[in-house]
Formats: sequence, structure tokens, C-alpha cells
Amino acid sequence: MKLHQIRNATMILDYAGRRFLTDPMFAPKEGVNGEESDEPVIDKPWPFHSLPLPPKDIVKNIDAVIITHLHADHFDKSAQEILPKNTKIFVQDFFDKNALEKEGFNNIEILQEEGTDFEGINLYKTECRHGKREIAEPIFLANGMRWEAMGVVFKSETEPTLYLTGDTVFCEEVCRAIDTHRPKYIIVNTDCSKISYSGPLNMGIEDIKNLNAFYPEGKLIAGHMDTVGYSTLSRADLRTSNVKDLIYAPADGEIMLLD
Repeated sequence: MKLHQIRNATMILDYAGRRFLTDPMFAPKEGVNGEESDEPVIDKPWPFHSLPLPPKDIVKNIDAVIITHLHADHFDKSAQEILPKNTKIFVQDFFDKNALEKEGFNNIEILQEEGTDFEGINLYKTECRHGKREIAEPIFLANGMRWEAMGVVFKSETEPTLYLTGDTVFCEEVCRAIDTHRPKYIIVNTDCSKISYSGPLNMGIEDIKNLNAFYPEGKLIAGHMDTVGYSTLSRADLRTSNVKDLIYAPADGEIMLLD
């Protein structure tokens, strides 16, 4: 298994002979502003960094794309224009499927919690809490966004189980996914994003502590870092924090071989 951290939640995962692209965001450095995204921009335009390789190389030989939700930092206009319309795409529900079909994509499948087979690989949708719902959802809706998001578990007979949490805080749903699937690796969206008065929208330092305490055998990998204008936790913060030995934060462009 090979994990190539691209930028933010965009990763390439080589798993059991297939190549997955997650949450493609291809905007150029500082290419997202108030005119190009419904999401609020804090401090300055983002992404803060350029992609480590051209989008045409990122999408080369991809077997399937997984879009955990349709926020601009997980699927943006640049990715929408670059991905071929017949690309195999997995999404969380009919709402997101219909939204992509309206943009001309024609090979979309909804992941199921009980498992979806893709060429011998089992993909399981997991639930997320994209922040405290009663606080975060009204803010999302006011900015033209949904609260709903998903995580994904990858399973095969030839590879260790991997769990991509998606945009979620540490919660019962995360614990249930871990109890059900017992992953060896957990990729955690952990920049502690916040918009307006939303509170944390994905995991931060305390979440990492709680996740490790709940499942210390899991190997934690940090994603969704150092890219968007509403992050409140950086890789540098992680590396100097009291959780630095609990989670590894790969740099943009870094390739990890996972056994």
C-alpha cells in the first residue's frame, strides 16, 4: 500500500492493485476567494501552497475518485474541469450524486455502510460529525453548504485495513467505525478548521488524544493540513505539541509506503 499526500485532503492511495484519488482540489495557490467559492475565506486567499505536481499527472492512471463531500476544499471547480466526465466517482448520498450528474459526470456510485465492492476491494461508508451539528449546520447552510460528510474504510485480503475519517470531530460515529473495522491505519483530517462561530469542524489536539486513548493500536496519519484559510492547527503545531508522537503529518508531495 502506498499513500501519496498531495495537498489538503487530496491524496493518491495505491491499494490492492488499484489507484484511488481522494477529495481532489486542484485550485492554484491563492486561487480561491470570495468570488470563486461559497465558503468564507479567512485572512487571505487560499490554497496557501501550490500543488506538488500538475493536475494532469495527479489524475493519470486513477481507477476511482472518492469525494467525501462537496465543499470547495474537497472538490473544487478546477478538479471539476480536469477530471474526465466518465471517471468512476464514489460519493456519500443521492444529493451529491445528483449534483455531480448535473455537472456532466456519468459514472457515479453511492458508497454503502454495509460495504461496496470495487474490483475486489471493499469500501465502507462511515458517518461523520462535521462539527457540532446544531451550531455548524446553520452556518454551513447560510454559506450554501451542507453539513453532511462521510469517511471511508478500505478493506482487502491483501492489504491492511485503512480508515479515512473524513471531516469529523472525534465522536461516537468514529468509535463505531473503529470498533467495526479495526483499521491498522487511520488518516485523520486534523487542521481543526473553524468558520465564523462554528467551533471545530474536524479534529484537533484533544481529538487526537481521545482517538489514541480509545484505539492506541491505530497508526495515525494527519491530512487536511496547511492549505485552507480557516485552519487553526498546522503541521508545525502538531510537531511541537504533546501529541507529536501519536500522529505523523506527511508533507505535501510526500510518499509513504504502508505495510
